Amino acid sequence: MSERENTKNTPTAGSVAPNRLVMLVTIVQKGKGTFFADYLKTFDANMQICLVGTGTARADLVEFLGLKDSKRSVIFSVVQENRVDEIFAALEERFHSVNRGTGVAFTVPLSSVIGKLSYGFLSNERRMVKEDNRYGETV
Repeated sequence: MSERENTKNTPTAGSVAPNRLVMLVTIVQKGKGTFFADYLKTFDANMQICLVGTGTARADLVEFLGLKDSKRSVIFSVVQENRVDEIFAALEERFHSVNRGTGVAFTVPLSSVIGKLSYGFLSNERRMVKEDNRYGETV
């Protein structure tokens, strides 16, 4: 077992979170952002932001890689760390079938989230999110 796998799902001291969260950054061809954002929702990504970006690669490199232009969709998603390997495998398959083999995905660890309700929403942990029942009482 690698060191990353050993510490992957181990909460840090004082942590109440059952799973750590990471920011998943996915960069795809412009126009494919909505498709990939919808696809990432199937991995319990409750919060996503999709922006349009412009690449900074030289024109000769863009042409060499077979890219039409430097416009990209950049998707920021918050996901549970224990699902990252599954998401990367699925994205790699989608990059080859939908995006002609182009796309970049990486994660950035989140060191903390303020509040149980915020964590519950971001991690899709329904048991941590308060809900109002039909009588207006918080459960």
